[in-house]
Amino acid sequence: MSSTARIGLMYCLVFVSLEAFQAVYLGAVFQKVDSFLVGAWVFGISVVGCTVMTAIFRPDELAVSLRAWRIVLALNLFAAVTWCTYFLAVQLIEPAIVFTIFSGMVPMGTVLAKLIGLPEASSFRRKSVDLGNILIFLAILFLAAITVLGFSGFVRGGWLMAVAGVVLSALSGTCTAFVILFSVRLNGHGVGPLAQFGFRFLLYTCLALIAFAAGLDDKGDHTVAADLALVVLIGLAVIAFPLYLVQRAIPLLHASVIAAMTALGPVMVFLMQLMERRVDYSGATLVGVSIYMAGALLAVFGATRPAAGSFSPGTDSQSNCH
Repeated sequence: MSSTARIGLMYCLVFVSLEAFQAVYLGAVFQKVDSFLVGAWVFGISVVGCTVMTAIFRPDELAVSLRAWRIVLALNLFAAVTWCTYFLAVQLIEPAIVFTIFSGMVPMGTVLAKLIGLPEASSFRRKSVDLGNILIFLAILFLAAITVLGFSGFVRGGWLMAVAGVVLSALSGTCTAFVILFSVRLNGHGVGPLAQFGFRFLLYTCLALIAFAAGLDDKGDHTVAADLALVVLIGLAVIAFPLYLVQRAIPLLHASVIAAMTALGPVMVFLMQLMERRVDYSGATLVGVSIYMAGALLAVFGATRPAAGSFSPGTDSQSNCH
């Protein structure tokens, strides 16, 4: 494996570790304030900061982004749907299930993109990856079933709310896969990670501000300045920064490898919960997550094994591809 690929894998591992840390340890902190206000601040700062830095150090990428505006628009749409659906899903069903379905649908979304012909999604065929993806898909179906049938740890409402939560979780993960793939495409046009990270959250920042103004997640008196400042700082460290690391990994790894690595999120959450000696999963959820973990680890093992011959990120492979 090349040194650049190792760096890309390191970026992805830091991403899933920080993402898991946020999910396990900081959930209570984020419940104190309006999630849309936090999103507007965290991603608003990211948009302004990355755009200004791009204008100073890589001004040519601004012009390239304007010429590739269709790709930038697609990135914004998929990123906005990703975050809006994820935040809605965690209000409806067990967060562990939301996180697992979301993570599992990233590699599943890459498979879907491959089927519909996106060249950025093509990859080497590996039996271990195929088997891992099958296990991930079965785990998603199992978790969806126990949620709808009432065997999960939490559903806000009846079976309709359960179905809505499952669908929103799956949509969020699928859109994340397309964010990765269109980032690969934009990188091929010469737009680097810094510029991309700023540009892709423009729409979501606007939508978050509108949702905050409409009071969709109003916490009333619980939203105080000190809590908000703390959560925004934490959000920049455990939401924006790890997402930027994934953006940095995109020029270094194939999209299918990134999708497999990001699917490790629930595995990291489970390990952290064991270290904390607190498990929030219901018994049925634990079964589904266990199936998922086996599939995710198998898929990552297959995706990160060196291939026979070179394979550049964002390009089509030859006869040994899907």
